[in-house]
Amino acid sequence: MMSGDDERLAALIDDELDARERSALLERLAGDEALRDRLVAMRHDRERLAGAFDALLTAAPVERLRATVAAAAAGARRAPRRRPSIGSLELAAGLVIGLVIAGHASWLGLGPGSRGDDWRQAVVEYMDLYTPDTFALANPDDAAAAKQLQAVSVRVGAELTPAAVAVPGLRFRTAFNLAYDGSPLAEIAYTAADGAPVLFCAIANGAADEPPQTVVRNGQSYVAWARGGKSYMVVARMAAPQVADLARTLVSRF
Repeated sequence: MMSGDDERLAALIDDELDARERSALLERLAGDEALRDRLVAMRHDRERLAGAFDALLTAAPVERLRATVAAAAAGARRAPRRRPSIGSLELAAGLVIGLVIAGHASWLGLGPGSRGDDWRQAVVEYMDLYTPDTFALANPDDAAAAKQLQAVSVRVGAELTPAAVAVPGLRFRTAFNLAYDGSPLAEIAYTAADGAPVLFCAIANGAADEPPQTVVRNGQSYVAWARGGKSYMVVARMAAPQVADLARTLVSRF
């Protein structure tokens, strides 16, 4: 049985909390490392479940099952008084349950081709924890900034030098190493003139090249692209055109 915290974390992952509940839980997450670890573990469990669904759906003859159910329904209409055998009922129930599971997997975003974007969803969700105060005291000098960027460059395999990550209108605050599903993830934090946090992320995930695309999700806007076996994103709680404008410099370099 899930605990109350697990239920709330699951609702956060599924975007089922109202604004008040979401704000209260995010505030708790900001100050509770154990709760943050539990959120990460639950998200990883969801990914493993997604893999299991994908394997089942790949092996299942879904179109044939749909045709079988449709034929059974048509036969029932032609002979409404015929009582089906127990075996027929069990077979029909199994087919319906299989189709419902397939539909439910798609509704949850667990179907084929959806998991490649999960790292961006994780960043967007964590971005909700950041405020203008988060990086206000991070003011590295040039030498410290270069050292931080060198550390993340080595891990992710990209030339993240001070000059390369400089963006007009943004102030560099810090850079640090993370990981997602075993892939090195570099996160570079800036603040805009009004103090709003802006992130530039790079992950060495072997992704195929993708052109830049702008997405709005959970109140955040981000620009995402992939090049040279790495995926990138710029994300901020700003209007999409503003984020696209900030990202343009980085898209031209990476």
